[in-house]
Amino acid sequence: MQQQVNADINVIGSIPDFRLIEVALAEFAKGKGRVDLKELLVTNNAFDFRTESTRKRFLAAVERTILVFASERHRQLMVALFNAPGLEALKRWAIFLQLLAGNSLFRILTKEVYLKVYFSGRTTIAADEFFAWLKDLQSSSLHLKKFSDSTLEKIASKYLTILKKLGVVEGSVKKRLLTIRLSEDELLFFLYVIFSVDDSTTDILKSPWREFLFLEREELIRSLKNISFMPFLAIASTGEALTVQLKLLPQELVDAISHRTTAEI
Repeated sequence: MQQQVNADINVIGSIPDFRLIEVALAEFAKGKGRVDLKELLVTNNAFDFRTESTRKRFLAAVERTILVFASERHRQLMVALFNAPGLEALKRWAIFLQLLAGNSLFRILTKEVYLKVYFSGRTTIAADEFFAWLKDLQSSSLHLKKFSDSTLEKIASKYLTILKKLGVVEGSVKKRLLTIRLSEDELLFFLYVIFSVDDSTTDILKSPWREFLFLEREELIRSLKNISFMPFLAIASTGEALTVQLKLLPQELVDAISHRTTAEI
């Protein structure tokens, strides 16, 4: 999935209420297209943006960054999830996954800065760390050379704002990193999305998306060998490889997660 580096992080981070993104995904899941979304967000101004140009900018960023799918199975997973009632925590994580899949700059910042700090054991992170990394990368990136320092500073700030709105960090200027513990259902859904976005390898330990599971290598291996995952995944461990095969169709997975969640309630 080839993507152009853009500053959509600034637009997404400026969305005052992330319910807008959930609504956009829910409307898409119902089979509604760009015309319907434009009527909801631009014509009817469902989220009370001040100007029409702002509404159009938000809609364009959501379409470029959120409503992006690497495969038909990826699309079906999101449609099934956002057609299902409840599952609010999982839907919030799905927005995070869509940002990773749909915006290359968000994915790079997450992988190269946020996750490295997270796994280092540090407890805080600030926007200037992201800005410094972007400035360093700018010297070798044709895409980033078109951005001014003020744009890079805004990207760094809005990136952290997005993480805060997703419940990954908290605080004002210097953000405190929250410990992430995906539930079994969230881990399952993450895995299904990862292998739907990138099927270049069935070995999860070699997947470039592995870090996004928020688990160290050994912890990931232990988690995936959990007997409760057997109905959903075929796991094979051979030497240094841990291969994963998906057993269910997207709708079957979401139905199973919904049933498990209802049973727990």
